[in-house]
Parts: sequence; C-alpha cells; structure tokens
Amino acid sequence: MLIQYALLVAGENDEPNERQLGPIHLIKYVYLGDLAFARRNAGKTYTGIAWQFYKFGPWSQEVNQRIQPALLAIGAAVVSYESQYDGKDDWVRWSLRDDDLLRDKEHALPATIAMNLRTDIRRFGKDTPGLLEHVYRTQPMLNAAPHEYLEFSMVCAPPTEQVGQVPLRIDSLTAKQKGGFRERVLALQAKHQNRTATGSRLINPVKNPRYDEVYRDGLAWLDHLAGDPLEPGEKVVEFAEEVWKSKPRKGGDVP
Repeated sequence: MLIQYALLVAGENDEPNERQLGPIHLIKYVYLGDLAFARRNAGKTYTGIAWQFYKFGPWSQEVNQRIQPALLAIGAAVVSYESQYDGKDDWVRWSLRDDDLLRDKEHALPATIAMNLRTDIRRFGKDTPGLLEHVYRTQPMLNAAPHEYLEFSMVCAPPTEQVGQVPLRIDSLTAKQKGGFRERVLALQAKHQNRTATGSRLINPVKNPRYDEVYRDGLAWLDHLAGDPLEPGEKVVEFAEEVWKSKPRKGGDVP
C-alpha cells in the first residue's frame, strides 16, 4: 500500500521525468510512512517492518522485494538505465499517473501517513541526496549504529500536560499597590516618548573597523592554533565505534 501510494503521489508532478522513482526512493518513503505512523501510535509502525541501519539510511530487504510485484499490480511503467558504475546493476525507475487510484489509496491509508508522506514526496521527489540526508537525520537513525535494527519508541509524541490557569499577579495586589503600579507604567511610557521625541537611538559602537597589522596578526595566531595545514591529496579518516552512540550525534545537527 505504501509503495503504491508513494509512486502515485509522485505521479502528480507536472514534469514526466519528475514522476519517476527508483527502489531507493520508494524504500525511504515507506520508512517515512512508518515514522509518521509511529509518532501517533506509541512507537508502533504501520507495516511492522524490522528496519535496519544499512549504509546511508534505513533499509529493509523485505520492502525491496515487494516493490516490483506491488507496482506491476497497479500497472506502473518501468524503465532501465545503464549504471555509470562498473559491476553495478542497471538503474530502474517506476512511474504511474492515476488520479482515481491515488484517491482510493489515500482514503485507505491512515490520515497521518497520507498527509505526512505527501508532504515528504512533494519536498524531495526523486532528489536522492536530499532524501537520504533527511532520513539519516531522523531519530531512529541517530540513535542506532550501522547494522542495528531501528527503534521507533523515541519518536512518540509526549502526552499533553494539563496546565491549570495561572492567576495574574496583579490581581493579588491591593488597591494602593495597583495605583503605584499604574504610576510607574505611566512614568516609563512618558520616558520612552521623550526619548523618541529627542531622536535618541542606539548606535554601532564600531564605526570604522580597522583591518590593520594587528588584525592580520590576530588572524594568523588563530590559524596557528589549528596546527599545520593539511597537504593536498587523498586522506583516510577513521572514527571510533563509540561515535555512533555519542550525545552530539543524537542531537541531529551534525553531518
């Protein structure tokens, strides 16, 4: 259902070339459908798929194997392109435009999936880098290490707390205290009006920055703290395994 719906939503695009989705796109959109459903259903996914952190994002071989039969069942068109990489299979792209079928699939899906998935597909379409970055930064991915299965419990919407109405502090003041409060407010208003009338305003304390020898020496000193510059050429960077469970990575704001 999610595979078919994702392709049909992409089929609404005015540009025929933009309607084409490959297996990588369809798999990620099924994942995003599960993610949207889990947020409203205590971490339970719609498909029950065991999603795994694999290479550049969430992966399921089960979903991958269901793409072809699911799309052939609704009459989707398929084209193949020769891969640019040696030893790799040809690229496959699916497409289908059918407004009536799209309406039926949309009504059959939970509303939270249909709405969120439509937004994601319109945003990313077949933009592979953008879609991969988006799914990589989702909470289940940021809380897992490569080859681990993803946990959706952390995406649950927190229960809404019932907050009682807090009485205004001024209501607890005596009549005399309220009178003094009003006087202070009027005094502040008069002070502000007087400042505006005299043209008072904030100014930039630095009118003309100095890019002199002191400035250049300061920049050179900061560069020196970074150590010697790297020589041009191919480099290999190794990360400790602990990085996958580190707190900075779970923040979602690091590449």
